[in-house]
Amino acid sequence: MPSNFFTCIFLALLYDTQAGAQSLPVFHSSNTQFRPIALSAYIGEVNLDNPTIKIKNLNSDSAASVAKQAGRPYISPILTYVRGSMYTQTPYVGYTNPSSNTYGASITVEGWGKRSAREAQAQADLNRQMAEALTESKSVETQAIFAYIDALRTKLLWQSYQAAIDRLKPFASDEASRNKAEFQVAQGVLSNDLKYYSYTLVSFVGNAEKELPLPVGTLNMPPENFNVKTLVSEGLEKRTDVRQGKASIDSATANLETIKASKGVDLMPGIYYTETPSYSTGGLDYGAQKSFSFLLSIPIGNGFMIDSDVIAGSNSIAEQEVNLVATKTRVITELNQTYLQYEAAKERLERANLAYSVTKTSKKVGIQAVLQLREAEYELFDARTVHAKTLILLKRLSGNFDVPNLN
Repeated sequence: MPSNFFTCIFLALLYDTQAGAQSLPVFHSSNTQFRPIALSAYIGEVNLDNPTIKIKNLNSDSAASVAKQAGRPYISPILTYVRGSMYTQTPYVGYTNPSSNTYGASITVEGWGKRSAREAQAQADLNRQMAEALTESKSVETQAIFAYIDALRTKLLWQSYQAAIDRLKPFASDEASRNKAEFQVAQGVLSNDLKYYSYTLVSFVGNAEKELPLPVGTLNMPPENFNVKTLVSEGLEKRTDVRQGKASIDSATANLETIKASKGVDLMPGIYYTETPSYSTGGLDYGAQKSFSFLLSIPIGNGFMIDSDVIAGSNSIAEQEVNLVATKTRVITELNQTYLQYEAAKERLERANLAYSVTKTSKKVGIQAVLQLREAEYELFDARTVHAKTLILLKRLSGNFDVPNLN
């Protein structure tokens, strides 16, 4: 059996040991009210209340409303009423103006293919809007998760300093007092930083509260092994920006079909009913008359002679296709680069776990032992932070958007 197998087993056991053995003092603040909240609950609030996500969802709702009604026929009814004719003066002696009334109605019969093209475009636009909304929401989610991790790291470091202060309490030397004072100053800076990051968390929710959100957890995420080719394959299939690119091509294609269909000829049939009262003229009497007439208008327009809109529509498709190729290239590049970063972060985490374990189990006593443990714990939290961020980013770049567990 290969030796690295035992190394992996040792590191896994070491990792589990650190996760279970490490305990920290409870965080407290004398001048700020905090509200503890888990990451999953916080991301739920972000998806519900974030202004950017709300706006994108409203745009999708609007597009859904358009798509729902796009298939209805555009008949554009026109009602007509004509009174007369009425002359400013009598045409000749003995003439009586009949003052007829004409009532008419006409509708538009769309040219072949216009309605189906319009309906297809509305549905394609809806799909594009939904893809854009999903891409935006996942981007906001990722930023919010990283802000949460920054706040959590700051809190953990504050707790680490508090643990060191507690360990120094039994020592009455000047060196112990000096180190405790330095740690308390560092805690003050960290408390201020935590408030800063907590306000950042509030900004993602878009609701200023009396209590600031306080992240919970240890950032103790188990390391994972990946195959970069598998990550790239999954990313090209599941990434929201890739789906958005495909939806944009479909939308541009549907728009071009709508442009072409719009050049078709519409028909405008109409029917008219005329009532003419009895009248006499030139010594002759005429009885009341009623008549019907039918009118068919065919607006030709100049769409057949202008093709600039067709060219623009074709270029829009080509533009979206170029964008999709660029997006896929970015997916491949981002995943390969982030994979390299993750391998380095994983190695750093292994070294930090090992160093912390050695320091924690050391039989050394005294102030120096306390300081060494605090330094090892500081590096451990930094290594966990980098590892957690890189791991989460790597997964999200491959299309895995599950909310991570930071406990």
